Amino acid sequence: MSRIVSIALALAVASTAAAQDSAVKSAVDAFGERVGTEQSGLYTESQVRGFDLNDSGAYRIDNAYFSRAAALNDPVLAGVGVRVGVNAVRLAYPAPSGVVNYRLREAGPRNEFRLGAGLRDFGTQVIQGDGSFREGDFSFAGGFVWRPLWRLAQGYEGRGLDVGGVGAWQITPDQRLRAFGSLFHRGYDGDYAVIPSAAAMPLSLKRLHQYAPSWAWTEATNSNLGVLYDGRFGDYTIDLAAFHSVFDIDRTDYMLISADADGHAAATNFRNPDRAKRADSAEARVGRQFEAGGFSHLATASLRGGRMVVDLTSNLAIPLGTFDLRTENPPDAMEIAWSGTRGKDTVQQVTASAGYGLAWSDRVQLRFATHRTRYEKDVLSIADVRTERVSEATLYNVSAIVSLTDRTAVFGSWVTGLEEAGVAPTSAINRDEVLPPVEAEQFELGVRRAITPGLTLIGALFDVSKPTNGFRSDRSFGLVGEVRHRGVEASIAGQLDVKTSVVLGAVAFQPKVTGPLVDAGVVGSRPAGISHVIANASIERRLGDNWSVDASVSYSGKRWADTANTFETPSVTTVGLGARSRFVLAGRPAELRVLASNLTGVEGYLAAPSGVFSPIAPRTVRALLTVTFGRKTGKVATSSSRLSRPGTGETRP
Repeated sequence: MSRIVSIALALAVASTAAAQDSAVKSAVDAFGERVGTEQSGLYTESQVRGFDLNDSGAYRIDNAYFSRAAALNDPVLAGVGVRVGVNAVRLAYPAPSGVVNYRLREAGPRNEFRLGAGLRDFGTQVIQGDGSFREGDFSFAGGFVWRPLWRLAQGYEGRGLDVGGVGAWQITPDQRLRAFGSLFHRGYDGDYAVIPSAAAMPLSLKRLHQYAPSWAWTEATNSNLGVLYDGRFGDYTIDLAAFHSVFDIDRTDYMLISADADGHAAATNFRNPDRAKRADSAEARVGRQFEAGGFSHLATASLRGGRMVVDLTSNLAIPLGTFDLRTENPPDAMEIAWSGTRGKDTVQQVTASAGYGLAWSDRVQLRFATHRTRYEKDVLSIADVRTERVSEATLYNVSAIVSLTDRTAVFGSWVTGLEEAGVAPTSAINRDEVLPPVEAEQFELGVRRAITPGLTLIGALFDVSKPTNGFRSDRSFGLVGEVRHRGVEASIAGQLDVKTSVVLGAVAFQPKVTGPLVDAGVVGSRPAGISHVIANASIERRLGDNWSVDASVSYSGKRWADTANTFETPSVTTVGLGARSRFVLAGRPAELRVLASNLTGVEGYLAAPSGVFSPIAPRTVRALLTVTFGRKTGKVATSSSRLSRPGTGETRP
């Protein structure tokens, strides 16, 4: 590894300020913020308020509708934020379970390149670079992340390459055109997960140990392309966007280990061939903001559509036999080439929206919108059976923000939405079966208080309900009833003083499942695989001009391990500690970032709603040295078109 660090030092030249962004400093609330590999807050881009956003599909790119087949990768991202509460009520197209917004990278005022090398989690070797270039009205920002040795928490080993960039053309001061592309290719030696063979916690796995057979391999590529236009013409704004997203799987080997508390286990490897998930989406938004009668008015209209095609394949089950989880690996068994059947799942959705906003001074903001959506699904199953479904629905959202004082505001919202329900997981007997969409509803009431000019408190009561899927008594996965999450969440985020930033958050909710299967005693009244209480605290303190330290504590409460509610996985508390130093190395700006996670070495499992268990990521330390070189050049484009605009959905009203 020392050789990799030496390469980074040798390549760095010239002088500019180098700094890696901090998720704590970037966060506007405690509900979820990711910058690069650093995460803060209660929620992630896949889980919000106990719901899985991979199923609901509530994703945006700079507030534009994004049908996601694959997540955007770091070289094109400035950050990722979870929008709930007061920071979601202004969105042009909200969602009941929350919204994840990807923010694209923009070129800075300096032409520069940063090169870094070091170790990420579990000994992953990494070399990464990112650059920013601006010349007149054109700019570019992007980079790469190369992992010649990639190690994951479950003990997997492989390699990965991540590249991408964002180009921008400032056509006029009020018009901008952007385009981006990204690709993430990786391969590693197979996946595995654990399911309990009895109503008790399975024996803990060995740390960073790969249990998959020696011939197992998983390889896939994420790619995303997109173009965005935004323009202002007097009182009018126009926003156009189109995206193409692909998750292309070359091969997967996925092993399920069935184990009990004494370590008695059996394993089966499920092999799948090449298959892909492709999504295309587009949106056009027009907004007009004007003043009349002492009020500020905002009228919007939009049309958005998406098409997703998912290749379906049968699983080839390769029994590996029984073994002792304490001392052995599963038997290797004989590798068998995949043979089976294929199918296809095609979904098309079109939504037309009209909205109106009204604001009086800085005291009252009101928003109303109606959305008419048409949802079509065509499935050719792996059994060569074709089914079709067409659903049409009218959806609504209403929100209000009332400022009681200069520092205190109350807010409320009501949102309905049509959400994807995903497919049955590999551990189900109907694995990969496509599940029908569901209609969700959310009510929310909260308060925002500026404790100090730099520190904000947000608290809210929420009620989110939708049909829910889970395991039935025959191990099939599908509709088991209605789920409702009623709870309270709180966030304190900002600066305690000029040197100290904090993000403090907590959520507690009561999830409840109702329906005929609950009444019959087939499934329990509490959903599986979610923590009812989550808390997170992060703090970053600057020490002098060139040093800072940070610490975090995360708590996730107990989870029901199965839909029958027969036993629970215990609560988990993890602690992290980090430091950042900025200095000059051979005349060049440099930064060293060190971060330790799970310092107390917590072990055990995290249960998922699908019924599978994943081991808790063990203690690890990452260290990355970054050196910057470049020169100050190029004209900085005017920022007028980057201000909040009515068409983006971020503007008041």
